[in-house]
Amino acid sequence: MSILKTAIAQLDIIAGHPDINAAKIINEIKKAQEQGVDLIVFSEMAVPGYLLGDEWENESFVKDCYSYNSLIKDATQNITAIWGNIDIDVNQKAEDGRIRKFNAAFIARNGEYVGNGRVHKTLMPKYREFDDERHFYSLRKEAQDKLVDINELLMPYSIVFNGVERKLGLILCEDMWSDDYTINPIEILLNNGTDVIINLSCSPWTWRKNNKRHSVVRERIKNKPVYFIYANNIGIQNNGKNIFLFDGNSTIYNPDGTLRCAAADYAEVTIQTELFNEADNIAVSNPEINDLRDKEELYNGLIFGIRKFMENFSNKRVVIGLSGGIDSALSATLLTKALGPENVYAVNMPTQYNTNTTKNAALVLAKNLGIHYTTISIQKSYENTIEEIESAVFTRFDGSELKTKLALSGLNKENIQARDRGSRILAGVTSALGAVFVNNGNKTETAFGYATLYGDINGAIAPIADLYKTEVYELARYINQIDNIIPQTIFDIPASAELSAEQNVEEGKGDPILYPYHDKLVRSFVVFRFDPEDILRYYINGTLGKIILCEESIIDKYFPTPQAFIADLEHKWKLFKLSYFKRIQSPPIIAVSRRAFGFDLRESQNGVYYTKEYVRLKNEILKDN
Repeated sequence: MSILKTAIAQLDIIAGHPDINAAKIINEIKKAQEQGVDLIVFSEMAVPGYLLGDEWENESFVKDCYSYNSLIKDATQNITAIWGNIDIDVNQKAEDGRIRKFNAAFIARNGEYVGNGRVHKTLMPKYREFDDERHFYSLRKEAQDKLVDINELLMPYSIVFNGVERKLGLILCEDMWSDDYTINPIEILLNNGTDVIINLSCSPWTWRKNNKRHSVVRERIKNKPVYFIYANNIGIQNNGKNIFLFDGNSTIYNPDGTLRCAAADYAEVTIQTELFNEADNIAVSNPEINDLRDKEELYNGLIFGIRKFMENFSNKRVVIGLSGGIDSALSATLLTKALGPENVYAVNMPTQYNTNTTKNAALVLAKNLGIHYTTISIQKSYENTIEEIESAVFTRFDGSELKTKLALSGLNKENIQARDRGSRILAGVTSALGAVFVNNGNKTETAFGYATLYGDINGAIAPIADLYKTEVYELARYINQIDNIIPQTIFDIPASAELSAEQNVEEGKGDPILYPYHDKLVRSFVVFRFDPEDILRYYINGTLGKIILCEESIIDKYFPTPQAFIADLEHKWKLFKLSYFKRIQSPPIIAVSRRAFGFDLRESQNGVYYTKEYVRLKNEILKDN
């Protein structure tokens, strides 16, 4: 049988810049033509980018993106190309009253569209960062409008390659993740005679996603074996609050589900292979799944995300507060790896509460990284701010002449330090350098609001805000296995904000968060969407540790009585629910977990609520204790 020389061009897609992306696509088509490629495939929304928010409501922009289809089509002399772009129907309106738009795969050959030239996405994801139904009209709705069976609309394209007819079935991203839908596009295409499934995706990196995809592909084609082409892009795209990493990992599968070839992560490359070549049995092994690989992917992803994010700025300089603690140590290391030491400026901003231990650790780390470093004490400005506020007197102008003086609490004074560091020193240094500064907060502190508005909650990007505190330590240890950069002292001291004498690390004092347990609790709130009712029920029946993946001995150690457990649960639930106003003002977060704060978790400010069942369970357990 005649072979089909096939290529996937895994491109770095720049969201919102169709001119750049279309030029890349046309250039790859030309190179493929010179190399005798029969079929070249690009990713979903390869022309405009995918995560554009309500830019999709900009009709001029949408029409501009669509116009690039004709340029790409004209470039397909002696080759077949498939690419993702927006399709429009100016004669029909969508349910928002705007022109009807489709997330589409286009197919052209010899300067002409093949058949009708396009396939519209069938399944519209509407979870996490995805909001397809807000912007695009689905093939499923088209079938309903036309009063036809969707099987009639999902037909493969018959094309003769090298004297042999091949039937190409085109789908887009979510169309292969059909388990929770009533329609299975792949099954329909296979029943309609497809012998190659081509999936155009714009799929962000998530934990072990690629391994899951391999399993899904094998399941989809196990009863009717065909070649399966998965084309993904690399780069970063965002929805305003979250920055998503696109790792690529484009893959061509053999009919038995084995991997024929795969592109590297975060690399702009084109992979090629010969399909229907009976002379070979090419297969590559799946990358081994283990904790070490997880950390490697996370590390590489964060560095890639920081580097790509900073391409938005003409000046690549970043400023970071370097305290000598684990969060700033990890952030500084990632920034240095991503941008080079010449672009990283670290500032240590001590007061009387900062120990020599942490100040020395910050200095040693800066030397190890080779970055710019300085110390700016905020002790005098901190004392001056306290004096000015406490000496101020409010006068009531209602005839009573009532006088009110202010007295700052310990927490008030802690917050003054944080704001002085962020809003005064870091902002000022950043301005002088023409740079941006970063936020060092982790996910656990962000969840509980253990951060000061306009102090810690500041900056242009939050590179580690989707990592729980224990994950921060784990990633830092992984880095030290590769290159022993972060001083051991930073691992040995307790995590501490060092904002008062009660947080003295040299005396073993630190943050009021029990990270080995509270990390798991936050994850149960955010990822599992558990309510206090769920947590308490699992606690009562003795399965909480197993459910939230926390050792039972840790829970028993921290909370020896039900009263202590419930008190902590309610305290942390209140902090979680009442700190949303801080999270919504936080810098953009690089999303690396199964759900990140921001638009990935669409919270509302509803205050604190406990279900009737929670109250019943609480009263029952406290009555018996």
